[in-house]
Amino acid sequence: MKTAQKILLTALTLFNEHGENTVTSVDIAIELDISPGNLYYHFKGKDSLVSALMKMHEQQMQKILSREKLDTLHPEEIMYYLYLLIDSIHVFRFFYRSPADLAEKYPSIVRPRQHILSSLNKQLAFLFESLSNRNIFIASKADRALMVDLISLIITQSCQFDELNSHMDSTMQRYHALSLMMVSVMPRLALSGDQKQQLEQMLHSHDFMRDASTPSPLDFE
Repeated sequence: MKTAQKILLTALTLFNEHGENTVTSVDIAIELDISPGNLYYHFKGKDSLVSALMKMHEQQMQKILSREKLDTLHPEEIMYYLYLLIDSIHVFRFFYRSPADLAEKYPSIVRPRQHILSSLNKQLAFLFESLSNRNIFIASKADRALMVDLISLIITQSCQFDELNSHMDSTMQRYHALSLMMVSVMPRLALSGDQKQQLEQMLHSHDFMRDASTPSPLDFE
């Protein structure tokens, strides 16, 4: 792995774990056991690091928010897809902590982040409309709009809620977010009692999460 890639992944890890505000370029260099000058050769301070990470995040979400096959998902696949969305945001979760503060410090990330959120909302709206048209999801147009807001809120903000109110590790934070989404979605799915029970068993098994995780951010460069 190239030095620039190692720097980005280390910065991402530290920003996610400790918050961007508390991590300095020197901290990143120390974590990598390189000189601050070496880091500066690749990235001219935190501004360029944050901008590069946002670019990675954009590329990642462009792939995840593809509508290919989205209108043919089976009910059990909805859970996998929602988990994929929460996992993708979770990889870059520091962008969704204190968004106003980050926007003030790094104006260049404002438009890309807004575009990601807008695309996420449109994707969720398309998903629920498609499910509704196939009589799989029972909800009025107004209710679907509220569901989009609710699911988007859970995807982008649940990690921050968990960090403030519990001691969940990263895996359990994502599982908790998925559970919040599914407890809202499942009552509206047109499934038999046995199908819902099977879906609940899949959710509580945690096994599916190993197969549904997103690739490394470097895969989107």
